[in-house]
Amino acid sequence: MRRVLLSLTAFLFLTSAASAAYSPSTTNGWLVTAGRVAGAGGALFRTDVWLFNPDEAASATATLVLHPSVSSGQSALPEVTSDPITLAPRETRFFADVTLDTVPAGDGVVGALEWRSDRPLMASARIYTFTPTGTYGFFLPAIPAAESMTPRLADDDLVHVLQIYGTNSGDANFRTNLDVANTSTVTVPIEVRVIDVASQILGGTRTYTVAPGALLRLGQILETVGAPLEDGLRITVAIAPGAAVPSGGILAAAYTLDNRTQDAFAFVGQRSGP
Repeated sequence: MRRVLLSLTAFLFLTSAASAAYSPSTTNGWLVTAGRVAGAGGALFRTDVWLFNPDEAASATATLVLHPSVSSGQSALPEVTSDPITLAPRETRFFADVTLDTVPAGDGVVGALEWRSDRPLMASARIYTFTPTGTYGFFLPAIPAAESMTPRLADDDLVHVLQIYGTNSGDANFRTNLDVANTSTVTVPIEVRVIDVASQILGGTRTYTVAPGALLRLGQILETVGAPLEDGLRITVAIAPGAAVPSGGILAAAYTLDNRTQDAFAFVGQRSGP
């Protein structure tokens, strides 16, 4: 019994140490979507951002960079950058309506928000709108650029695909918008599919190209493919097989919004394997 308890203790210690070693802090991270833009029903969506320096001793200096959205096949637009931002050890900095003053993109601009820093940082955002009864919106986690999805290796590759399965696809009161960010330095061809519970591709595979360091907004993707009103629809996003991407890749997120209130939730594209 003593031997078993010692073995169990050692196992738990190693498991705890391995888990504690992981951290999403990074010197280069992305928030898939950020901006200040009019929405349906007179709503005005804006973005608040929090940056956190987890280092206990060293200050960090960062720059926020907004990559404006473009249409498929369009060249990237000029970046909009902040002034250098210094965070003391263990400091959290809050940036209200970040693309209005901190990153001066102004009204009507949406893009992917990147940070570049000399030390690893952590970040989160809230995208929301004011209404007469309060604020409605959603939390959006930051993702290290190193987590970007790379190209599929073949047509039957199901690992190098971002899976988005959190939608209210069976309720007509909701709509789902899809955004795809390209964190690489080259234009990437992407494949987007809407798949039902029987693994049938609805409306065929949609192909687009995303400029380097840009955001592609694909809008209400379920309506685009003519998907029926049924629960369990899933969205996949991938870089086409054979694409040459020297570094980086794609990140994606879908936003399901309530047409009645403009309340919403975000579902970030997830990988199914390492």
